[in-house]
Amino acid sequence: MNRLIEALEAYGRRMLENDLERKERGKAARVRRQAINDLLDINQMGEDAPALLRPAYGVAKGLMSIGPAYDAAIATGVDSIQGNLERFGMSRNTSDRLARDLLAAGIEMPIDAMLVPAAGVIDAAVDFGNMVKRSRPYLLGEKLEGNPDVNNLPEMGRPAAVAIPDSGRFSSRPIAEVSRSADDYTGRIGLLSPRFLEYPIMDVDRARLVAAAYHQMKHDPTNPEVLRAYNAMIDETMDQYRELEKLGIDFKFLRDGMDDPYARSPAMGYQDVVENKQLYVFPTDFGYGSGSFDASDNPLLRYVGRIGDKDDAVANDAFRVVHDMYGHLGQGNPQFRSRGEERAWLEHSRMYGPEARRAMTSETRGQNSWLNFGPYADHNATALGADTVFADQKAGLMPDWTVDPEGLPEGAELRRLRQILRDWGYE
Repeated sequence: MNRLIEALEAYGRRMLENDLERKERGKAARVRRQAINDLLDINQMGEDAPALLRPAYGVAKGLMSIGPAYDAAIATGVDSIQGNLERFGMSRNTSDRLARDLLAAGIEMPIDAMLVPAAGVIDAAVDFGNMVKRSRPYLLGEKLEGNPDVNNLPEMGRPAAVAIPDSGRFSSRPIAEVSRSADDYTGRIGLLSPRFLEYPIMDVDRARLVAAAYHQMKHDPTNPEVLRAYNAMIDETMDQYRELEKLGIDFKFLRDGMDDPYARSPAMGYQDVVENKQLYVFPTDFGYGSGSFDASDNPLLRYVGRIGDKDDAVANDAFRVVHDMYGHLGQGNPQFRSRGEERAWLEHSRMYGPEARRAMTSETRGQNSWLNFGPYADHNATALGADTVFADQKAGLMPDWTVDPEGLPEGAELRRLRQILRDWGYE
């Protein structure tokens, strides 16, 4: 009997290890998307439920909040979970879908559901599920969670914490509604853009080369190729904004005489969005680029109508909203220095088609690389927003390699860019 128990325990451990490997090979992205959908479904059920049943929805929300938590739930029996969810008010179709998701997330053969409990692996599965539930997304209206070093487990390459002045350190997690909105949008327009299971390490040398490429890029807004890319970027940005509008977030633009509520740190906007469903936005007419460069012919200054509470918004106002939400705050990336900006470009660029992505890369990766790794890098490393030296607001297209996360220049172009870096004192 002891040998049988040992064999069953070993089988259970192998099963959990195999589950981890499957997730590392990419299964986690699909499970995470489904987990977010289920989390939102359960949250809505809780809002609509009678008061006496609402505590039960909190339990369901915790169980279904992240893919590996499914695995822990499976060990208690799919049929039992399905029945409980139906008693909570979930429809038969939805509970059936959840049961299928549970099976797909971890235990794929009926025999496993019998062997794991028999092997005494339930506790290990539950511990594993509880551990990874630390990376569950926030829901709009929740409070940020403290003690992030214990309560958060982000993807590799994304910080677990964000420091917010006068408030403390909090878990920096994606926002479920925004994350699902991004997936809905890319799915609707047919973009094959999987989420990052691991963010690449910041390559400082590449970032400096991108900065030099932006530095030598020509301001060429009347060039037909440039104009096509910028028009595509504007059209897709407006589509993304309309997708965000469905979430009911209150976007407010700063007005004359109004203090910037995020003056001490733009990360303060993350707390405002999560807890209050509102975000204050710095309008384009308050500042656009370096201030010394004539950007009046930039296509992003085209009027696009009402954005948030601003009636006379330009395309760049809309882009500031969608980039903050889809590149930074909604993806659990409320960091705005060099690494946070690179992650924001990685996240947001996957929502643009190839032509629009070229213009969007100039406006984000190009400008931010110049800001953080260009001639004023040392000054900007510690400067607040008002003291930062921004790049000229040029409208142009950098070389194709800059649109590739791992791209690098070669030959004569590399030599030209290296000379710019030497002029800046880097080499």
